[in-house]
Amino acid sequence: MYTIKRAADLTGVPEATLRAWERRYGVISPQRTDGGYRVYDDADLDRVRQMRDLIAQGWAPRQAAERVAESGPVGGDAPELAEFIAAAAARDAGAIDGVLQRAEDAMTFEVFVQDWLMPAVVELGVAWSRGEVSVGGEHLAAHLVMRRLTRVFDAEGRHSAGQRVLVGLPPGAHHELGLFAFATLARRRGLDVIYGGADLPTADWVGLARTGVSGAVLSVPMAADVTAAQETVKALRAALPDLVVAVGGGYQDGVEAATHLGQPIITAVDRLVQALGHETNREAAQGGPGR
Repeated sequence: MYTIKRAADLTGVPEATLRAWERRYGVISPQRTDGGYRVYDDADLDRVRQMRDLIAQGWAPRQAAERVAESGPVGGDAPELAEFIAAAAARDAGAIDGVLQRAEDAMTFEVFVQDWLMPAVVELGVAWSRGEVSVGGEHLAAHLVMRRLTRVFDAEGRHSAGQRVLVGLPPGAHHELGLFAFATLARRRGLDVIYGGADLPTADWVGLARTGVSGAVLSVPMAADVTAAQETVKALRAALPDLVVAVGGGYQDGVEAATHLGQPIITAVDRLVQALGHETNREAAQGGPGR
């Protein structure tokens, strides 16, 4: 459970707006402590993020609230991760895609990515390391995951009008599924994401950052990627002192002089938005105080 201050921090929606959405539109119904303070659960935060994102895309607050209400609870039970691993082990593309579709249908896209897809990718790597999934099976599953994310990434790109952000991996880094998932959610949040991809040379980081971007995000998925990430951060800082430079991934804490986005992935996107000062939830648009 989360206090209203924590809920505001995690979603990027001001406390006053959370109260307004509850009072005017009934989007959320937080519980109350014995002392009368609001507390929010994960489902509440998910609805807030849906409302926030719809408004960022140009929906009127009341229409956005109605859309969130219509979405209702998640549709059906999500498949177990074991089904995904079994399909990958069998190298059955249809079964893999079917499991992914069922999981996506069972929850909102953000929750699907954070709470189901990212753990599934981790389990896939573990199964491969144990010899339970072949290289071919692992590559097939990863390709189908990437293809699914790409469809959403491309579709959201038509609506991105926010600040431009460069997202990629430092030189020598190749594990990009988690990063691309982050880039996709950042686009859904309204940011104009330029995806630099894997193994991006430092000179190209600097060159792309000079094209009018407001921020650069490097993923540091492996311990071996820390040195290259640190060198890239240093080069970006030297070339563009005002650029917001942020790092994510499992080994982000090893990189200095950058904003650490933390985990999980939804929180990381929220922290990037806050670091950029990207205001997608203006009080006037949200029906907050003063209206």
